Amino acid sequence: MNFNCVFPDCNYKQNDITEDEFLKHLKENHHEEIIRISKKENIPIKMAEMITISNSKVFINS
Repeated sequence: MNFNCVFPDCNYKQNDITEDEFLKHLKENHHEEIIRISKKENIPIKMAEMITISNSKVFINS
């Protein structure tokens, strides 16, 4: 899959990686933001991670 990180201060873009590889990026670089989202929206951290992954996926028409 192709990912473009949705966090405004991040320029992470990668093609042909797995969701697990992108999740590693989130955990290493955006742990605090994920926790804030989780608390603000009153959702589990895993759900906040999955929403972020989903919103970061880039689909390219070929």
